[in-house]
Amino acid sequence: MPRRGQNLVRASGQQANLSVVQAPSSPNLNFTQLGESEWIRMLVYASPGNGKTSFIATGAAEYPTLIVRSSMDLIPARALASGAHEIVADTHEKMLQILEWCQHIDPMPYTWIWWDCISIAQDVLLDDVWEAAWRNKPGRNWVLDQSGRPTSKPNISPTGGKDKPEYGTNADRIQQWVRHMIGCRRFHFGITAHPMEGPHPTNDEGGDVLRPWIQVRQMPEKICGYMNMVGFLEVVDEGKKEIRRIHFTESSRYYAKDHFDAFLPDGYVDDPTIPQIMRAVEAARGGADMRNRRGGATATRRGRREQ
Repeated sequence: MPRRGQNLVRASGQQANLSVVQAPSSPNLNFTQLGESEWIRMLVYASPGNGKTSFIATGAAEYPTLIVRSSMDLIPARALASGAHEIVADTHEKMLQILEWCQHIDPMPYTWIWWDCISIAQDVLLDDVWEAAWRNKPGRNWVLDQSGRPTSKPNISPTGGKDKPEYGTNADRIQQWVRHMIGCRRFHFGITAHPMEGPHPTNDEGGDVLRPWIQVRQMPEKICGYMNMVGFLEVVDEGKKEIRRIHFTESSRYYAKDHFDAFLPDGYVDDPTIPQIMRAVEAARGGADMRNRRGGATATRRGRREQ
């Protein structure tokens, strides 16, 4: 029987000298210091035009960046010359193809992969779910003739149109995709979103705050819960100058969080860039290199595919 405390591994990456024992080695299990294999998982939300896409593209010259977006998303001029790559996905099938590529490509060519923007893409992906639904039951989308065949007249009666099952299926596929992208543990992962007032994602003290706009009840809470950083980006007036400010500490007006404590005590960054974020997180973690993390940087992931 092991002695009292023999198997305790209580140190974080900044407190390795306090560890009771060295992390054990195993051919099948990857033991590391707490947080040593952590990748950044960031959600940034802002009103349209406030610079979400420009912000996520700022790191492309230093950190190879892929942006996954829908065909409805807009790319500002500031981001066009960034050097970032993009892939357009308007169906859940294409999203799964992207996920499987991220799981198996070796070596992984990107340091950052962003989904821009979930608030727009959720509607495009809902169209994909809806098309499958009405093709199965055409009467939900078209008026049927006497023989039961669809006409060219849309069904605008209470029996037509999307219903809760389509929204639920869409939300379920989205949260699975996000979860498995994070589970690749081979790159830093980010999502952008628009804001909407709603209940605080993590407490029940009452009152509404700005938070990411993601359809279906409890989806903002779930997606925010997957992230270790949530930033609210806004444009503020400083005298005669407008600056972009990203907040990582929440207030009574908006929700935010930073599990790395990288931006204390101010809790915000003016005119932010991805290299700024990376260096701040590295400094908060005692100089840890966030470019290559342990726990999957070169390994392929062969996880099960959920339906």
